[in-house]
Amino acid sequence: MWAYPLNGSSKSLRLLTFVVAGIVALSISLLPAWADDTIATFKRLVQSHSLKCMFDEGTQANWSKGRLDASTIKNEEFALHFDSIDAKKGTSRLIGNMGAADLRTILTLEGLTFIEQTPSGNLNFTTVFPYYKKGTREFVAVTSRHLMFPGEDGESPFPSQRHGTCRVWE
Repeated sequence: MWAYPLNGSSKSLRLLTFVVAGIVALSISLLPAWADDTIATFKRLVQSHSLKCMFDEGTQANWSKGRLDASTIKNEEFALHFDSIDAKKGTSRLIGNMGAADLRTILTLEGLTFIEQTPSGNLNFTTVFPYYKKGTREFVAVTSRHLMFPGEDGESPFPSQRHGTCRVWE
């Protein structure tokens, strides 16, 4: 037979049960204050079938001649349009100024990530977070391009990462 003695008294067990129940009830009553907005934002992202994203700040690196030359990107608008998003199937389409491409799409609690493999084999990743830029209903996003470009000494890495926002495109 199992017993749960706390100082040998059932009075202590009742007090502990009351305190734990009070903490649980308080936690549940406070949860909706922030959880409702978080759940609604996540649901809006997941249910989006089309997102128009704008990026204008970031960092670009050039590894020409085997040395890192990093520079800041400012005020250079870069647009991505993700369409036919199906988070359940893990698919979407990227519509760009040079055509369209099928993408792999991964949904996690941290966001919706789009993975593109270019015809030359380069990989590009974009994550849209279930979080709004302050004062808007635009989702915060980051895009990373993992490119190799021809240069004076052959191909060299030319990666970049930009930050911006995405809005539901209806």
